[in-house]
Amino acid sequence: MSGIKVYHAGTKKTEAGLVSSGGRVLTVTGTGVDFNDAIRQAYQAVAKVRFNPTDGLHFRKDIGHRALHRPTRVALVGSTRGSSSQVTLDAIRAGTLNAEVVLVVSNKADAGILERAKREGIRHVHLPCAKGTPRTEYDAGLTQLLRDEGVDLVLLVGFMRILSSEFCRDWESRCLNIHPSLLPKHAGGMDLEVHKAVLEAGETETGCTVHFVTEVVDGGACFVQRQVQVQGGDTPETLKARVQAEEGTALHEADRLIGEVVLPATSAAVRQDRERAKQ
Repeated sequence: MSGIKVYHAGTKKTEAGLVSSGGRVLTVTGTGVDFNDAIRQAYQAVAKVRFNPTDGLHFRKDIGHRALHRPTRVALVGSTRGSSSQVTLDAIRAGTLNAEVVLVVSNKADAGILERAKREGIRHVHLPCAKGTPRTEYDAGLTQLLRDEGVDLVLLVGFMRILSSEFCRDWESRCLNIHPSLLPKHAGGMDLEVHKAVLEAGETETGCTVHFVTEVVDGGACFVQRQVQVQGGDTPETLKARVQAEEGTALHEADRLIGEVVLPATSAAVRQDRERAKQ
């Protein structure tokens, strides 16, 4: 079977054939596009192992399943304070979110998100971008950092750069951004200009959106939204403060849902595509 290896620990060849010395005599491993696939293949191979029925052959059925429930490995990428990520960090510490922030990256050396990571004891990297650096070159370096840490999910938290098409394709369905409006309204706007536009348009409601990152800026599918009522006398600054207060909750909810629903579905889709390609 392709992707299967059998390791012998307590067997030997005799004139009568392959015999065991008792105990744990074989280890069977499988490889696949994800843990579910690898475990499935390994146990299918185990089922094909046969010894003399009188030998009392048996095998454990719990090996590997703990890996299916491992925490989602998250990276935070930002250019500012990263304040909306604190709810996620607090939930992880409290044990209410099955995730682990393994890396924080910023293009700004003095970004508050790096200081936040330092306080939390998280590996943090300043990845500078020299003027004139091609977007694809910078993003390739970012992708390498993420892959080296085995990141499952990328959260953009105040990242003031437009990502390349290559990065968006590499991290399709695994990269989220938080935007300070109820998308698709005010897509493409940033920071205070969004809140100013809301007030100038006379809107009575605004909020924030966690959405998937695609090649179209702020054009990916909306994942989580939180509403905020516009109040009389609001300024862009006061409105921003109330919207930001909801961003952390929205991001936390997105983390939970993507770890439970989206990432497993993405892995399954990748597996199906590879199986179809073999046919």
